[in-house]
Amino acid sequence: MSMIINDKRQKYYGEIKSRFYLRRSTASGPRKIYFVAFIEGKQYRYSTGVRVYPKQWNSKKELAVVSNTLSKQDNQNNMIANERLARFRRYFAEFIEYLCENDVTDIVATLKQFIYQDAAKANFDPYETILDALYHYHNYVKPSIKDSTKRQSESLLSEFARFVDTLPEKDKTMEIFSQSGLNMYKEYLINKMNKSKAGATKRNFGVGQLNRCGAIIALLINKVLVPKEEVSNPVVWIKVEDPRREDQVGHIPLLDDEVTAIENCIGLTPVEEEYRDVFLLHLECGQRVSDLAKLLTGNYKVKQGKKYKYIVVSTMKENIKAIIPLTPRMTMLMERIKSQKLVDPVEFEEKTRGKGNNTYNEAIRRIAKKAELDREIVKIDSTQKEVRKPLYKTVSSHDARCTFITNMIRKGVSPERLCRMTGHANDEMIKRVYAQLTVDDEINRIESDLYSDVEDDEV
Repeated sequence: MSMIINDKRQKYYGEIKSRFYLRRSTASGPRKIYFVAFIEGKQYRYSTGVRVYPKQWNSKKELAVVSNTLSKQDNQNNMIANERLARFRRYFAEFIEYLCENDVTDIVATLKQFIYQDAAKANFDPYETILDALYHYHNYVKPSIKDSTKRQSESLLSEFARFVDTLPEKDKTMEIFSQSGLNMYKEYLINKMNKSKAGATKRNFGVGQLNRCGAIIALLINKVLVPKEEVSNPVVWIKVEDPRREDQVGHIPLLDDEVTAIENCIGLTPVEEEYRDVFLLHLECGQRVSDLAKLLTGNYKVKQGKKYKYIVVSTMKENIKAIIPLTPRMTMLMERIKSQKLVDPVEFEEKTRGKGNNTYNEAIRRIAKKAELDREIVKIDSTQKEVRKPLYKTVSSHDARCTFITNMIRKGVSPERLCRMTGHANDEMIKRVYAQLTVDDEINRIESDLYSDVEDDEV
């Protein structure tokens, strides 16, 4: 875009262009108008903060229609929109002029400063700004994020919108995206959590939700809204600690007799029988459900060790290799699942890529109920209230992973080895969450370490 000859710089900014377009929506009401800048082959989207009905939008002129065929209110709304668009066009022209007169290292950050120079004015909308930042992050900073994660992130921003609504107009500025603004948001979230504990809200709002709501805002401020030269002093979200123990909130390892009850359960439909085999395979290999899907589709390699065969899977979440011992039971279950052909392996895998896998979990719970898995499970919810439910109402696909890891630790497999078997990047999660060992388990491990070479009658 520029060339230096004899200490003079030639600058070409003709390829930096802009346009306005309407946000796609299935709703029948007015749609948001977005300003899009095209820079070095990439698109950067910014909200204008105004809307227009699709039928009142002139896409060629990129203006809202003003006509004597429209109502007085529609014309007034469209004139307000056009005034805002004219201001964006002026800011963009000023931005191009600034580029021609100055050496700019970060063009995108500079554009952002020009586009949002109204930030201190009453028309500035912090929610629209953070929503744009999320769009930018998902499309340009980390485009590999799964669709399900994108939807979850956008839902977290709805809490920020409610926070913004509580603020006086004078506080709705870019200052809200500073450390002091983030601290204000944290106070709001803690206050909401405390109200939830007291039963003053319709829905539970616990510490986990609180931390997710705050962390996403901090991420977007640091990765998108703050110019690169200022990232050396990022905003910090200090996590609010959850007072609950892991065994009060985490997944539950199944007992041996419960696994046997599932395997021997009768009265299942043909589809439930196949899902039962999928769950038994899950218990046997301990993979994430997204990587279990690869065993069903054949998306793995088999390696021969000195004595046994191993399945090698490239894990979806961590992008590392999981090495799974190919036991005779695994081979039998995989062959049986393949022969039944009632659960579509491709569809099963697609559901793990972002569309949710409720069908699998619902089938597991139906099977567990028919197998009479009614052990009482006691949990502490996010509002510190005790919740008691039978196992068949709480069991899920992730409990298979928890069961596998717990059983392997009982057998003496080290957390380090389990990382390689289950596709964990490190053993922190295995030590903290999955290994729910009883006192009897710990005694057996100690005896194994201390008396492995001692005969029973010598002890």
